[in-house]
Amino acid sequence: MQFSALTQYTQKITDNDILHAMKKIPGYLDISPSDFMEIYRVALEYTLERLKNAVKTDQIMIRKVITAGKETALVEVIKKMADNNISGLVVVKQDQTVAGVISEKDFLKKIDSNHRLSFMNVLLQCIESQGCIAADFKNLKAGQIMSCPPVTVQIQTPVMQVAAIMDQNNINRVPVVDEQSKLVGIITRSDLVQTML
Repeated sequence: MQFSALTQYTQKITDNDILHAMKKIPGYLDISPSDFMEIYRVALEYTLERLKNAVKTDQIMIRKVITAGKETALVEVIKKMADNNISGLVVVKQDQTVAGVISEKDFLKKIDSNHRLSFMNVLLQCIESQGCIAADFKNLKAGQIMSCPPVTVQIQTPVMQVAAIMDQNNINRVPVVDEQSKLVGIITRSDLVQTML
């Protein structure tokens, strides 16, 4: 639940609700309903902020990352993605720093520079045309279609911040790097969803 939604919900609490709750608490309370509401509001803000920063990237990231080099043949990249049932992988340099990311979107962009193609459009074109529209991929390397510069996060980045980064950049995965910018893991949208649940 978003903070704004929680705030709206708390604004529905009336003075009578607070007085009723205060009467149920054993002992003597020397506090007015408005004071109580202010304490509750501040406590709620603090709690939400604490929870937003509680889970860090390294607690949920996948540590075994499927990667390719910039010079890896695109056919091999496709095979790795198919064999591992993943929709994207990280492209790394020789020193294991992140060079870019390849996702299914990058393949679609390479096929159609107008970025209008969907998976169904690709199937339709393959069925209706004499040849495969992805035939050019046989001669390409990973570095030629990867998205770069890559969007990455640090090991201690709060998970809620990772979710915001994915949302702002319209991406489904983000590589996790250490202090030397070397790849140590990856977080996908499904990892975030499982964490929230």
